[in-house]
Amino acid sequence: MTAARSCTDPCWSDLPADLLTSIVQRLQLPGAVAFASVCTSWRAAAGGIPDPRTPWLMSWEEDPHPAVRRGRSAVTCKFRSLLDADRVYSLTFPEGTFVTCCGASNGWLVVVDELCNLSLHNPFTSQTIALPPVTDFPCVAAAVHDERGKIKAYRLSRSSGEYVDARQYDAYHLATYFYWKAELSGNPSGGGDYAVTVVHFGGQWISHVRAGDTRWRVLVANSIWGHGHPDAYADCAYHKGSVYGVSYQGIVQRWNLDGAGAGTPSEKREEVVQGRRLRDAVLARHLVASPGGGGLWLVSAVWEPGREEYPDAVRFTFRVVDDDDDAGGEGEQESVQAHALFVGMNRPAWLPAGTGSFFSGVRPGVLYFSAPWMRQYSPSLLERVRDWGGARAYGVLGKTRTRAFDRVFPGLLPESARLMDCPTEVWVTPNPC
Repeated sequence: MTAARSCTDPCWSDLPADLLTSIVQRLQLPGAVAFASVCTSWRAAAGGIPDPRTPWLMSWEEDPHPAVRRGRSAVTCKFRSLLDADRVYSLTFPEGTFVTCCGASNGWLVVVDELCNLSLHNPFTSQTIALPPVTDFPCVAAAVHDERGKIKAYRLSRSSGEYVDARQYDAYHLATYFYWKAELSGNPSGGGDYAVTVVHFGGQWISHVRAGDTRWRVLVANSIWGHGHPDAYADCAYHKGSVYGVSYQGIVQRWNLDGAGAGTPSEKREEVVQGRRLRDAVLARHLVASPGGGGLWLVSAVWEPGREEYPDAVRFTFRVVDDDDDAGGEGEQESVQAHALFVGMNRPAWLPAGTGSFFSGVRPGVLYFSAPWMRQYSPSLLERVRDWGGARAYGVLGKTRTRAFDRVFPGLLPESARLMDCPTEVWVTPNPC
């Protein structure tokens, strides 16, 4: 009778370790994370999978360009954690659901599918939230359908709703470059309130949608191209109930929202917070809230060859753009020195770092960087830069002495891929601190 009860009421935690290891090796990232959370013995068999709350780098090796990916097969992305750099985990997106990724925040990805539509995807739970379709933008209209009614091509117009001189683009081709950067204001998990802002259409437009809305709201279209110099938006951010945008030439604009973080734009026109700060060699610009959240900084990656103190010719500059900031205060400086900053295609995140912190594998005072969009804005500059792309660590914060632009995961990015049209890495971080 005892043996019979043992067979009908097994203890799953007592399964042989070699069997558990064999099972987890066949699982992709969401399944492996769930497996490791069952019990202590299962987590041990999983080989110490890093917590989803740690910083991860997602990369995809497939070139999204239509000439290369004409087959449009399923895409497998690789995940690497700074806490276990030698381990690689996989996540396969079904055919047609992943062309590229244009943003990440609170552990969620902003993914572009083959029809150029956006969705939010949680790589650790496989939860997906659809966003309004690309045809909701006034500059885009469906042009060609196949025999089953599926969209094959779109028409784009520089002027909202005017398609007389519009150009036609294959849907998959448009998906590879239409979105430059997406920003989430909050965490969608558990029905949380959030909003999404996107920089798109060649960096000329910024649009916004909040949770539950069915339509995009255009915040700005073509407003920064008439100042005498070509320009484009490089980044957007949510800060203190407003949406901010910054151009490559350093113009910072703000749009007030009715609600804090995720609301409806007010009737007030955009406000220019900072005028042009033109630099000929700006590789990237990012809007970053200070560690305490009090102020907003403009962080710029600048190419300056020939300077001995910057052997890799890339340095980062910090400038306050929010009047309420206390960046010069002693407490703010100490906070910066105790954190690491993650910037790139993701929402910027300050994570407590160093010995004794939850993120013990992350170095304090270091900026972790992944290359964002910029090729179509300044291809000639990118051609001159000796080395670009991939995930880097740059000791620029606080009292950190080293300034080397080191690769975080050496060998991750092939040399031939550094000038690809689309970024191929994005940091996936927990809630910003």
